[in-house]
Amino acid sequence: MRIGIVGASENEINPFISVMSNTQTEEYAMLTFHKGKYAGIDIIALFCGVCKVNAAIATQILIDKYQVAQIIVVGVAGAIDTELHIGDTIISSEIAYHDVADEILTQYHPWMKSIYFTAAENIVHGIIKANADDHSVMVGRIVTGEAFIDQEGRKEIIEKYNPLCVDMETASIAHVCYVNSIPIAAIRSMSDTPHESGNSAFERYGKAAAEKSVRVLIRYLNQIAAR
Repeated sequence: MRIGIVGASENEINPFISVMSNTQTEEYAMLTFHKGKYAGIDIIALFCGVCKVNAAIATQILIDKYQVAQIIVVGVAGAIDTELHIGDTIISSEIAYHDVADEILTQYHPWMKSIYFTAAENIVHGIIKANADDHSVMVGRIVTGEAFIDQEGRKEIIEKYNPLCVDMETASIAHVCYVNSIPIAAIRSMSDTPHESGNSAFERYGKAAAEKSVRVLIRYLNQIAAR
């Protein structure tokens, strides 16, 4: 089994690339793909760049060029739920765009029955099981849009989607995985919250949050390797 690991930025993926072995790099579409292993598992890892289109480009290459069997997104997110704290980690259950009209997905390609992409239950269950001792890791809905959500826009997102957190890439990765029948899950650690929000919070906590998401991923991969 070959797993694709995607982070939006170098800070979000480099902590994982640093523990891979037998690593080689290849470049496609101005992206650098890191081929290697972790605990004997074949891995292709990269940072895709921020925003939906960049993430979609990387995902399709992972599927077409590298024939990955599943894709896992790692990195940071902004908490929407007021009960979440900096460093809490959300494993995706459902994933949606908060800045795309519903009918774009349901009345046109890919003619979805719902606006929500569903994460692979076996991956989600595996991640939660591997992190059972960490009560800051939980499962919930993630929404994606190309705006940094501080206080403006928060109320509207809660009223329509009621997500735990928001990011800028996961739904587009899930979209590509959906049309290619590739299992996906996301691991997103909170870099800002309703109580500590804005770019200043992101700058202060982003690196530590990214490293937390990688630790959650590594526990899952170690569990797979031990089977």
